[in-house]
Amino acid sequence: MNLPISWLNEFVDVSDIPVSDYCARMTDTGSKVEDWEALGSELENVRVGKILSVERHPDADRLVICSVDVGEEAPRQIVTAATNVYAGAFVPVACAPAKVVGGDIKRGKLRGAESNGMFCSIAELGLTRHDMPYAVEDGILILNDDPTLGEYKPGDDICDVLGLRDSVVEFEITPNRPDCLSVIGLAREASATFKRPLKLHTPEVKGCGGSIAELVDIEIEDGELCPRYTARMVKNVKIAPSPKWMRERLRNSGVRPINNIVDITNYVMLEYGQPMHAFD
Repeated sequence: MNLPISWLNEFVDVSDIPVSDYCARMTDTGSKVEDWEALGSELENVRVGKILSVERHPDADRLVICSVDVGEEAPRQIVTAATNVYAGAFVPVACAPAKVVGGDIKRGKLRGAESNGMFCSIAELGLTRHDMPYAVEDGILILNDDPTLGEYKPGDDICDVLGLRDSVVEFEITPNRPDCLSVIGLAREASATFKRPLKLHTPEVKGCGGSIAELVDIEIEDGELCPRYTARMVKNVKIAPSPKWMRERLRNSGVRPINNIVDITNYVMLEYGQPMHAFD
C-alpha cells in the first residue's frame, strides 16, 4: 500500500513530523513500513518559464533561439530544436545548472549560440501522457494547454506547480489487517499512534428520483462469498481527463490515471478500501 503523506494529512495532520520519524513510529505500532520516497528529488532548479520571443538560429535550420523569463533579473537564452514552442507559452525550464530525469543540464553552446538551460518534455519530468493528458508526447510540455492547472508565474518551482513534491510511504499490509488497505485505514492507525484527531468527511449522495430496479437487474449467485452488492446509475456522463489534484493523488499512490470515471472508482477504492467498478 503506497500512502502519499499529502493525502494522509487530509485526515490526520502529520505535516510537522519528519517522514523518517513517522515511518519508525508506525512500524513500532504494528504498521510495517517497507520504504519511503521523496517525490521530485530527481528534479533540481526546474522552473516555470514564459517564452518572450522565438527567433531562427542563424546557422542551423532546425534550431530556434528563445528568450525566456524564469523569474530572474534578466531573461535566459535557450536554444532548442522543439517545434511546438511559441512566444507567450509557459514551459518547464531546467535552468542550468539543473537536474532532470535522466541527467544533469549545464550551460553550453549549440552551433555557436549560448544556451543557458533546456526546455523539458513530460519524460524529462518523469511523467507520461496519463499524468498530463494535454501534453504533446514528443514535444515540450506547454503548461498553457492544461486548463486544470492552478495559478503559476515565471520562476515558480515546477514540482510545486505539477504536484511532484510529496513523500510516499510504502506499507506492508498483512492478511489480518485488510482495514489498512486504504488511506482512511492508515489514517486511523496514525491517529492512534500519534494521538492526533482523525478528521473524516461525510459523503453526500444526491439522487434525482426513480428506481434503478426499472433499469438494471442485480443477482447475487453466492451469498456467502458476496453477502452484499450495491449499484447506482449515473446519467449524462462525459468522459474526460480527471482534475489535476485527483491525477496527482492517484499517480503518487502508484495508480495510473486513465479518465474521470475510471479514476473516481480507483480514488474511492484507495481512500475507503472499497473496490468499485464502473460499467458502461
